[in-house]
Amino acid sequence: MLTKSFTIILTVCLASFTVLCAQRIGNDQSPWSPPRSYCDRCHHPLAWWQLIPLLGWIVQGGHCHFCRQRIAVYNPLCELASGFFAWRLSDPELFHSFLVVLVIQALLFIASCDYYHGYLYPLSLIALLPLPLIIPNWTWPSLTTLLSDLLFLGLLTIMVTRFHGLGGGDVLFIAVLLLTFEIESTVLIILLACLGTLLAFFHSHQERLPFLPALCLATLIVISY
Repeated sequence: MLTKSFTIILTVCLASFTVLCAQRIGNDQSPWSPPRSYCDRCHHPLAWWQLIPLLGWIVQGGHCHFCRQRIAVYNPLCELASGFFAWRLSDPELFHSFLVVLVIQALLFIASCDYYHGYLYPLSLIALLPLPLIIPNWTWPSLTTLLSDLLFLGLLTIMVTRFHGLGGGDVLFIAVLLLTFEIESTVLIILLACLGTLLAFFHSHQERLPFLPALCLATLIVISY
């Protein structure tokens, strides 16, 4: 129980830093410079209590304490989701819980880069290598499975080049899914992501909606359930 509680707290705290890294790296900034977080509008440095995951956003009523600018709900939602999936996936074994934290942060970084900047850093996919180790009863894919995965990936690539339905980063991420999951689970992840993106489109009416955040969330849902 202690290991699980520690894993949840650590995951939520790291989630806040992971989103910050994705924002700053996309803006050609260092995650450690400037050393303190600040409001994106008034650039006032934030106090320590404003940086407490989830609680800082709630205490401020979702607005900057200094300029009253609305704080994007994306950050607290990421922290909440990270804590929930850490609770679902962690167990008393310390090494397994460590892998859960790593995978959640990797997926969060990938999702945040696409959400804020519309870009996937290919090297970030390396952090998903432990993904099979947190999937119950995972086994190495057979040759037949690999061939069917290549066919499916080829069809996706054709769709990208001909119809511009997906971005190159989306295809790279789906390729990682195909190497990790059975094709049925990969298709389920894609369908869940499409449903989430469609609902977001009708809610926001934006011309461009990032797909990787929905894929990352759907991946965690499939692993958890």
